[in-house]
Amino acid sequence: MVQEVWLHIGTPKSGTSSLQKYLVTHREALAQRGLAYLTPPGKTSSNDLAIAINRNRAELADMADGLNREIAERPEQRALISSEMFYGVSPDMLLALIPELARRPLNVLVYLRRQDRYIESMYLQKSKNGRFQGSIADYIARFEGSGSDYAAQLSPWQAAGGQVRLIPRVLERTALQGEDVVSDAFALMDMPGPTGAADNDVNVSPGLHRVQLLQAAAAADLANPRRLQRRLAALYPQEAGERTPILSRAERVAFLGQHAAGNEALRAQYFPDRTALFDTADLRGDGPEDGIPPFTDAQLDEIRHLFAALKSLL
Repeated sequence: MVQEVWLHIGTPKSGTSSLQKYLVTHREALAQRGLAYLTPPGKTSSNDLAIAINRNRAELADMADGLNREIAERPEQRALISSEMFYGVSPDMLLALIPELARRPLNVLVYLRRQDRYIESMYLQKSKNGRFQGSIADYIARFEGSGSDYAAQLSPWQAAGGQVRLIPRVLERTALQGEDVVSDAFALMDMPGPTGAADNDVNVSPGLHRVQLLQAAAAADLANPRRLQRRLAALYPQEAGERTPILSRAERVAFLGQHAAGNEALRAQYFPDRTALFDTADLRGDGPEDGIPPFTDAQLDEIRHLFAALKSLL
């Protein structure tokens, strides 16, 4: 029977899709080695459960009951549940819905990406899916950092008590066992992980210029940005150099400075051997700025006019 549960809560854009892909691909082999990867039927993650919780959907009770039964009845020693959307779910709510989680040791695993890189990825992700229109500055202002205050976000898990153990990990290659999330997660569970390099090129966000074009296409009612990006990604996948980060060094330093106190608190509690929570060597010295200039307003106006004219011809 399941003696302990590993709950992977994200954060978003921290290698979650790579881990879930590995878990689904090797689900049967992992079960034979004592690890049950639990998801709603036919799903690759527990995102549907997290969405049902956040939106109080009618199917929530059935989904929670099903997960409770699986935890109680599965023969494997360990169970793993994964959704980056659990990052914003209250522990009290989750434990009340799924009481089997609290009846055995619960390891809550979360990967923390440096906040400037995290906010860029969240902005690009929401923009490519058509859920946001505007600049990254607009995004930060509207969503107040979108969960980038890790100390505040994780505080409820720290206070959960009982058999809950929070395990934060720094998302840097040199800080991860095996230098990737998949290998690191399995090492933490004391289980053999992938024998070769893990597939980390999963759910990659587009670059800034492509996001601006997607937004312009949506503004002209020419195409759904999510469908258009999927088509573009299939036909013309971007190279790493085309996904150059957006923020300048000064903007990065300023954004990280907003979270300095919380980061230091997490470092002192969970990473006493590190001098800082995140490596910021790239932000020191006289190296080149790493941001790229966006399309200007005048350029975007011309692009929108082009798209509008194209739509009138279709």
